[in-house]
Amino acid sequence: MCELSVYMKGEKECLMEGVVVLVTKGETVQMEDILGRTKEAKGRIVEVNITNQKAFLEPV
Repeated sequence: MCELSVYMKGEKECLMEGVVVLVTKGETVQMEDILGRTKEAKGRIVEVNITNQKAFLEPV
């Protein structure tokens, strides 16, 4: 399975690891990991790279 590590563009600290679902809701992105835990971050998805298993958000 391909899980993603999600970062805010330009930041080194990971927002969430093991992410399998990304859902945009207005100005927020909801992330869900393989255990069903969720987290929201204000921003928009700007890049998803399956090869590197990373997704990047940009502040809005």
